[in-house]
This record gives sequence, C-alpha cells and structure tokens, in this order.
Amino acid sequence: MRRRLASLCLSSALLLGVLGNAVSAQPLRVGATPTGLPFTFLDTKTNTIQGVMVDLVSAVGKEAGFTVAVEPLQFSTLIPALTASKIDIISAAMFATAARKEVIDFKLSPFGRHTFYGVDIKQ
Repeated sequence: MRRRLASLCLSSALLLGVLGNAVSAQPLRVGATPTGLPFTFLDTKTNTIQGVMVDLVSAVGKEAGFTVAVEPLQFSTLIPALTASKIDIISAAMFATAARKEVIDFKLSPFGRHTFYGVDIKQ
C-alpha cells in the first residue's frame, strides 16, 4: 500500500510538470472513456465520467490552479481527438504500442504500463 501511495504521489508530481503550461482561462480538455473501470467510467447518476484517473487529474488541476473538463469519448476516437486538437490530453487505460508511439508520446503512467496521462502530438 505504501508503494502504491508513493507511486501515486510521484505520478501526481509528474502530471503537474507535464501539465504545468496548461494554466489559463481555458479548461484542460481531458479525453476519457466511459468503459475503463476503475480508471474511468460513466456515473449513471450524474451522467459524468468518474474514476481514479479523473480524480487524479482533477486534484492536480485544483492544486495547479486550472480547471479540468472531462470529455467522454469512445476509445477508438481518443487518439484522433488528440491529434485534431479536440482534447489536450488522454486519460485512459491504453497499451503503449509501437503504432501508437508513432502518433503520440506516452508521458506518464501513474498506475503501471496500461494507463497514461499527458501526451503530446508527435511533430
């Protein structure tokens, strides 16, 4: 449990560094899927995306002074939405495959190799 908590704290610090330039009047647009339980899921009572990764990016945003707008997207549309600048980062359980690494940079994996935050479009 201590190791997991330390990993979460380190991930939060790294996420803050990755998103440090996002502080502005515009909210940070976070793409998330409604089907990535427990990382991201649709709360049917509020009709909003919730989960551990949403909680983490929201907490970092609050600490850094920017707002977060979670955009519900189908998994297959996450990378196209990022590359089209419809969202700023992806928050999802996603393998960093060679094909995906050609399009985006996997910046931060707070819960192991299957989840990530903070991606930049490859130039």
